[in-house]
Amino acid sequence: MFDDVRTLRDEDRAALRALLSTDAPASSADAFRALPAILADGDDTPAAVRARIDLTLLSILDGFVDSALYQVDELTKDARRVADLSGDQSLPPAADAVRDAVETAAQHSTT
Repeated sequence: MFDDVRTLRDEDRAALRALLSTDAPASSADAFRALPAILADGDDTPAAVRARIDLTLLSILDGFVDSALYQVDELTKDARRVADLSGDQSLPPAADAVRDAVETAAQHSTT
């Protein structure tokens, strides 16, 4: 089943874009295509979590709100687990910021 594409408010789009990494792909499709190469080293690496952060943000920016909400729920759990394994304590706050921005944008999105 595919998401219905939803429209985001400009201020929510700006908040989401501000959270993208500087080397984020251009679209959620590009991010999804890049994921297998990143996951080749495992899904429990900081790089994998950062790639998933970009994928989640790009998904909602492309209007796929339901997918982004699902992704962000899993992402916040995995960010904590990977932080514990790797010692990269920047991951949980980054995932929390993405969760907050995604949830806010989803609340204000329209069909």
